[in-house]
Amino acid sequence: MNVGSVLRGEADAASIFPNPTDIGMSREKIYADFLRLHLPSNCNVLFGGFIFNLEGFESKQIDLIINSNSCIKFDLNNRDGKGKTFACIEGTIAVASLKSNLTSSELEDALNNLASIPPQEPLGNRANPLIRIPNYERWPFKIIYAPKGAKIKTILDSINNFYESNPSIPVTRRPDIIHVAGNYNIILTSEQGVKTRDGTEIPANTFHYQPDPTDVFGLTYAILEIQKRAITAQSILFTYNKILDNMSF
Repeated sequence: MNVGSVLRGEADAASIFPNPTDIGMSREKIYADFLRLHLPSNCNVLFGGFIFNLEGFESKQIDLIINSNSCIKFDLNNRDGKGKTFACIEGTIAVASLKSNLTSSELEDALNNLASIPPQEPLGNRANPLIRIPNYERWPFKIIYAPKGAKIKTILDSINNFYESNPSIPVTRRPDIIHVAGNYNIILTSEQGVKTRDGTEIPANTFHYQPDPTDVFGLTYAILEIQKRAITAQSILFTYNKILDNMSF
């Protein structure tokens, strides 16, 4: 898969992305361009910044933020796209933490950043009653991506050690996919668990490893999961009146 080769830095970006300004693009721009070329037009793909909630809590820096086109923007300090993005958790459908090399220390940094994402408001009656929205509290879809990384056993051990040391981090703020290009991906199973094609049952809320030398599954899974949330977001009434309510006059 040529897209996977570009993301691994093994191919000419010009053969995949139209009019790239720099064939040696940063990992953030390459992955962002991949998302922009494959996600529906009602998604905004934003470079690194911070996510806040309506109570005023703010995340650590997040490399990529994807939100719905129905939410308001906070781009006063990012008019030319070179500043920091600020995005409200209400309407944010996916995030990505991007690493050049996924070592144990870089993984821990990514896990801490994702854990810092503040919670959203309960869905309540804001959603179209005809639409079923399971596991909304697990939004946004959370990606850790690297073009190379440590061996799978090292990463799995690091994940287990991190959450054993930080049991207070809820499953809602743990990565949904960890993708090391040309090598493997690790999926966090849903509340219902997963049954593989060979019939193996994987317990709920556990990390499941699979080899992925072509990157086809890792890239496709991310796109499809974000697209599901993009569609669902159109049926949620995102409101931001609480920002006014929290202001003093």
